[in-house]
Amino acid sequence: MGDVIRHLVWFFMVSSAVAYVTFLVIGSAIHADASGARGAVVIRDELARGVHHLSGMIMVPSTCDQVTVRGDKVDAFTYHLTFSTWEEPSVACSHEDTPRAFRATIFAPSVGVDFNATLDDIILPIAVYPAVKE
Repeated sequence: MGDVIRHLVWFFMVSSAVAYVTFLVIGSAIHADASGARGAVVIRDELARGVHHLSGMIMVPSTCDQVTVRGDKVDAFTYHLTFSTWEEPSVACSHEDTPRAFRATIFAPSVGVDFNATLDDIILPIAVYPAVKE
């Protein structure tokens, strides 16, 4: 009888440890997914001859933050998007992630162009999806 109780105690201890580790791993993955930390900023690229009309949504750290975007040529086929945030002084701030729309026009070759980006000097993962402008 004593062996059965000892085995049950070990079973509950091991199963509790496994459940706690599973909670930590899955919980952090769910939190990262919910906060948007895992995904890249999706950018729509409407192509015209020699012009890229980029648009999308980006998350900023607070409700009073606004965003501007500037495109710079790095080399013949690489362009860097610089996203900068600034505080709107007439808006009450709440420090929670807030989506902001952006638009940029880049004069570049229609094919073979790579884009990279930063948000306030921090590397920003992006995914650019082309769409032919009619």
